[in-house]
Amino acid sequence: MTISRRTFFLMAGIAVLAVVIVVVWWLVRPQKTDRQQIVDLLSRTERAIEHKDLGGMMRVVSQDYADGTYSKRELRRMVLAGFREVRTIRITPVLRELEVSGKNARAELDVDVWIDTDRPRPTMHLAIWVKLSNKSGRWLVTGVGGDWPSIPGRSFPYQ
Repeated sequence: MTISRRTFFLMAGIAVLAVVIVVVWWLVRPQKTDRQQIVDLLSRTERAIEHKDLGGMMRVVSQDYADGTYSKRELRRMVLAGFREVRTIRITPVLRELEVSGKNARAELDVDVWIDTDRPRPTMHLAIWVKLSNKSGRWLVTGVGGDWPSIPGRSFPYQ
């Protein structure tokens, strides 16, 4: 079946119009605030941890990550070892405070962590802070710290 020249140009015009509409919508869509972007980043990180998705978790970590103990590379190795050791991880973060100052931010969270290994552990309660920087329009974690519980050797998340 052949289509007429007129029908061809009509279909091509509709396709071009559709592309223009999508591009215009993309350019004028409401941008998320820094706070919304950071909350989204924290939510994605929570899901990545619970799914033991190393790539998803590390995508939110800056190349210049430094927490006084680990670099990004060391953090990746530690998290990978921890993911291998546990069957299930459940975390419940509560954002207590979020300060955004230009391209830097600091979030304070209370996090309940439940881990199922060969020996199920009770829920751990952590009070942590997260430093973030906006790099090329994207918020990334540059450091983490806080009140960590005393955990015996070879226990997730510390190796």
